[in-house]
Amino acid sequence: MTGAPGSRIVGDDDRSPRTLWAEEKLRRFSAATTHQILKRRGRSLGMWVGCGFPKSGTNWLCELMGTSLGLPVPVDYQLPLMFKAVVHSHYLYDERMPQAIYIRRDGRDVMTSFYFYWTRALQLNKNPRFSKGIAEIFDGLYGSSFDPADVQGNLPKFIDYQMTVSPTTVGTPWHVHVRDWWDRPGVGHVSFEGLLDDPVAEMMKALAAAGAAPEQEMVELAVRRHDFSRSAGRRSGQEDRGSFRRKGSSGDWRNHFTREAGEVFDAYAGDALVDFGYETDRDWYRAL
Repeated sequence: MTGAPGSRIVGDDDRSPRTLWAEEKLRRFSAATTHQILKRRGRSLGMWVGCGFPKSGTNWLCELMGTSLGLPVPVDYQLPLMFKAVVHSHYLYDERMPQAIYIRRDGRDVMTSFYFYWTRALQLNKNPRFSKGIAEIFDGLYGSSFDPADVQGNLPKFIDYQMTVSPTTVGTPWHVHVRDWWDRPGVGHVSFEGLLDDPVAEMMKALAAAGAAPEQEMVELAVRRHDFSRSAGRRSGQEDRGSFRRKGSSGDWRNHFTREAGEVFDAYAGDALVDFGYETDRDWYRAL
């Protein structure tokens, strides 16, 4: 954190509250309408979907897809999309969707990244409704004495909330969201960890599985163009808690999970960690 909740930080939005609320409403309307267009016309229009559970690297995936396929990747759009493009989403699977690639990330890193994303939102003005909602959730979880910097102390309740209420994905927690997209026809899959390790091979395989005929030169260009160090201005693993792209690494959960946080996560998604290849058994949290 780079300041107390409600304080001004570099890059904070200077537009009026009325303008920000109007833009937020337009974005929400446009996203909902685009979702319907994707299901009804997405295939015929040649649209693509880049999807994942929030804080799994979906933005990075969409950027890689856009350059690899030679398609635009609209951001913060305030009019519905109805043209050939890569659409960023956290939707559940729908067989009417056009070609798609889904990104999976270790759920423990997702919870850690989610926590920092929400505490960062307390300082930003860009989305007033979202920031207000986050503040109310934190107040309900921790009370008026809430200290955003106490990550280890706050994570157990935060994980429990995300595994039960899951407001961002309308009640669908991480492990259920991943399973919902698993083994679906016409869907390519990547993992956040695989993209860190060998992004070209990971993208080539996923694009082909989704029905594209990827050109390796374009995929290599995408990987160079959207490398974390270029987009964030620092090396992967270097942390900036005031940035949307906070760290860009895997395994950061080990720096913040206590045994209690591990027990809470395991109670909800322990089997999923094993099924998805992140652990070999459910005893991992005993070492914390």
